[in-house]
Amino acid sequence: MVQAGWVREPEAEGWLHPDVEVRRSDVAGRGLFARVPIPKGTVVSRLGGRLVDTETLRALVDGTEEYVDSIVVAEDVHLLLSPGSDNRFGNHACDPNLGWVDEYALATLRDLAAGEELFSDYATSTVDPAYYLRCHCASYRCRQMVEGTDWQIPQLQRRYAGHWVPYIQRLIEAQAAGSPVSPSPAADST
Repeated sequence: MVQAGWVREPEAEGWLHPDVEVRRSDVAGRGLFARVPIPKGTVVSRLGGRLVDTETLRALVDGTEEYVDSIVVAEDVHLLLSPGSDNRFGNHACDPNLGWVDEYALATLRDLAAGEELFSDYATSTVDPAYYLRCHCASYRCRQMVEGTDWQIPQLQRRYAGHWVPYIQRLIEAQAAGSPVSPSPAADST
């Protein structure tokens, strides 16, 4: 059970902008695509689901062969995405065109062309040191491996400044101010 206190409750269901659709992706099965041009700064995805603590999330991840979609929201608080949500088709890229604008919403970082796939960098939503994902994106910035500690890479901190999940953005700011930073581990996977 999560005792989030100050954490804003998510909606039960996710939302996708009406100009976003799920289609076959060359990156990973299916992905999210722009139906028409979408301007920079447009919120295109709002995640929904339920909040769980780290212990509950680890039990879910360890207890299933299914992929568990989640993001970190606060220390020991994680959003478990609602099952069946089309948001689950959002794929990773090391040069993303989406960034976080609050704890549950992603917006475009630049103008998107019709037919373009929408990507976030999964490192912007996890602090779990055990998390890793092999990446084969076509970007010249491809890191080959996305890890739950990537939020500590200064180059990424600068590149995504202001577009991390807010909890991670606060960790980065505390680290920059010289405060000791020790996020609670989590099994975030989105």
